[in-house]
Amino acid sequence: MRIQFAFGLGLAGVLTGAGVGVAQFAADRAPTPPVSPSTPPPLPPGVTPAGGVVPPTRNPVLPAGALTPAPSVTQPAATPPPQDLEIRSALGANHPWVVKPEHGAFFICMKSYSRPNKPTAQDSGPSARTLAEQLATDIRETYKVQALLYEYVSPERKAEMASIAAARERAKVFASQIDKYKQQAALQGMEFLAPDTRLHFKTMNYTDQIAVLVGGFKSEEDARKALNTVRTWPAPKNKALMDGAVIQRADKNGKMMLEEGYLNPYLTAHVVPNPTIARAADPAEAVTIDPFLVKLNEGRPYNLLKAKKSWTLGVKSFSAPVEIVSKDSGSGGVMRQLGLGGKGADVLKAGAEQAEQLAAALRKMRGEGIPAEGFEAFVLHTRTASIVTIGQFDSPSDPALNQTKQLLARMTLKASEDEKGYKPVANAPSLFDNMIPVPIPH
Repeated sequence: MRIQFAFGLGLAGVLTGAGVGVAQFAADRAPTPPVSPSTPPPLPPGVTPAGGVVPPTRNPVLPAGALTPAPSVTQPAATPPPQDLEIRSALGANHPWVVKPEHGAFFICMKSYSRPNKPTAQDSGPSARTLAEQLATDIRETYKVQALLYEYVSPERKAEMASIAAARERAKVFASQIDKYKQQAALQGMEFLAPDTRLHFKTMNYTDQIAVLVGGFKSEEDARKALNTVRTWPAPKNKALMDGAVIQRADKNGKMMLEEGYLNPYLTAHVVPNPTIARAADPAEAVTIDPFLVKLNEGRPYNLLKAKKSWTLGVKSFSAPVEIVSKDSGSGGVMRQLGLGGKGADVLKAGAEQAEQLAAALRKMRGEGIPAEGFEAFVLHTRTASIVTIGQFDSPSDPALNQTKQLLARMTLKASEDEKGYKPVANAPSLFDNMIPVPIPH
C-alpha cells in the first residue's frame, strides 16, 4: 500500500484585482481537532477491568506511517519588503530623456500628464508617457531646446510594489520550509502532496504622472528670463497635447452659450527646481503666505486660507490668461480676463467662478462613500490660477488623505456627444485625474 503525505499548501501565486487578500498559509488555518479514542462506558462501582488495564485517555491514535512535522518547526511569519524596493516606472530606467541632477538646478515645467497606468474599457486613450514624449519631441524639433521628462511616483504605486515584494519574500521562506518537508517524506517512503493555492496581495489603482521640463538653468533668475520667451510660443498643433476648456457666457440676447477651446500649455508654464536633487527640509521653515493672496481671497465663501490644518488635497486647477489689478482700483473685481472685453463676472466664468462652482457642488455631493455633509472643498485664488482642494489633513501621508484620494479617483466625467446624452464619449476622462497634497499657507 502506498503511503501519501500531504502538508500545507502549494506555491502557485495569483495577482488579484483591487481587492485585498492574505496569503493562505497553514499557520493561518484553524487547527484540526485531534481524533480521540472513544471513551468506554463507565464500569459499576468497585469493578476493575480484567488484568487491571486502563484504556488510554491522552494522546490521539495516529495512523501507521504518518509523518508529523517536528514540534520545533514553525511556519514563517510575515516578512517585510526589501529595503531596495523596485518601483515600476512608466519611463523605464534607461530612457534617454529622463531628467538627472547633473542637468541643472532649475527648469521650466511646460506641462504634466496624468493617465491610467494601463488602458481600461472606459479609458483606452494614449498613455502619459506617449503624450509627454510627443510634447517633448515637438519642443525639441520646433524650438531646438532641451526638453526632458520627469516621472512622479505616487504613494499608491509605492504601496502596491511594497505589497508585491512582501508577498514574494513570504513565498520564498515558505518554499524553503516545504522543501524540508518533502525531503522528510522521501526519507520515510511517502509521497508528498502539495495542493495548489492562490496567494493574494493588495493592488492599488494609480495613474502614471509625467512632466515635461525645459532646461536646465544654473539659477532661478536665468529660468525666469527664459520663461518670458516660452510664454510667447504659439500653442502646439496637436490638440491632444492640450487640455480642453469650456466657457459659459451670455450672448447679445442674454442666452447662455458654451465656448469650447484648448489651453496653450506654454502660457501656464512655470519655474521649478530640479525634482531629482534632494533638498534638506528645514523644520523651522513654515509655509509663508503672500499678502497679495490674502487680499485676493478676501470674502470668498470657500477660502482655503481659513483652513486650520497644514495640508489639503489639490484636485483641480482652472488656469487662464488673466491680468491682475488692484481690488481698490474701482474696476469691480480683482481679476480681468484679457481678450474678452469683460470685467469681474467674465473672468470668474473663465476660471475663478468655475472653481467656486465646483467647490459648491462638492460640498453638496451625496453618494456611496461620500461624507454625509459632502466633501469639505476649498478654493485658493492665485496670480495665475484658481485651485480647488478637498479636506484638511495633518500631513501628506495622512491615511484620511489617501482614502479621500482613492474615493475621488473612482469618479468619472459622464460626457456625451449630443445634448440628450444618448452618445456617451468612449474615452471620458476622470473627474479628478491629477491629485496632489498641497501645503496650506498660514
